[in-house]
Amino acid sequence: MEILTLKTFKAVVDEGGIKGAADKLHTVQSNITNRIKKLENELDTKLFNLVGRKLQLTQSGQQLCEYANQILQLEYQATSAITRDKGRYELRVGMPETFAAVHMPLALKQLKQNHPEIRTKIYTDTSDRLVFAVLDNKVDCAALGNAPKHENLVVIPIVQEELVIVTPLESDYDPILFVREEGCGYRKCALFWQQEAGRDSDELMVMSSADGVLGCISAGLGYTIIGKNMVVGSRYEKSLVMTPVIHGPKYVQLSIVYRKGSPLESGTLTLAKLLTK
Repeated sequence: MEILTLKTFKAVVDEGGIKGAADKLHTVQSNITNRIKKLENELDTKLFNLVGRKLQLTQSGQQLCEYANQILQLEYQATSAITRDKGRYELRVGMPETFAAVHMPLALKQLKQNHPEIRTKIYTDTSDRLVFAVLDNKVDCAALGNAPKHENLVVIPIVQEELVIVTPLESDYDPILFVREEGCGYRKCALFWQQEAGRDSDELMVMSSADGVLGCISAGLGYTIIGKNMVVGSRYEKSLVMTPVIHGPKYVQLSIVYRKGSPLESGTLTLAKLLTK
């Protein structure tokens, strides 16, 4: 049973099909299909059933998936440990786009200057999805808001960010609450505030970026609840008003999270120290 075959199997599971796995592994679909067939022949069992247009794991497939996770975890740890001990290694860091824009640049600059042995590779996603990315070894650590408690995660608090209500400076605004997509930590705070403030009837508008949210608010189209640091220094700051929140949480705790036993723990701790304020 080859590591590449197990990675292919895991990619089909994670991406929900052959095409997604092929895209993820940068290969053609026929290679994915052949590797899965080879694995099924080797184990003399069927790993997937086709239900409609979707692949679903058989009982044997579910069992293999559990072992594949453990095997690939060990393979990752071995590779990372050996690379680290050679004196230069890559640290894969996940974070929301807003964190990348506001909190990360100075820390990355200091890391590059003072720790040339650590090469950082940045991945952006929502806080919720980044938790799973850490647990699945897609990233070595992640910066996110309101980190959950999990038996396999280490959480290091780094920044406590003040939440503010953001409204336009020179005009009335529509009763529309602008938020980011599902999984965004600020979105959760905004929706909780909306409920606590008794403004459930306000319309909800979803945007793909914080910059888009602030741009719409500066035009008088609505309001949002977001971290103060997202507004300060932005191109829209002078056309917006920030008011501290009264209802619900007043701060978002930003933290670095990583898997327990990570072979790259020292690099993660170095980055966390640079980010701590």
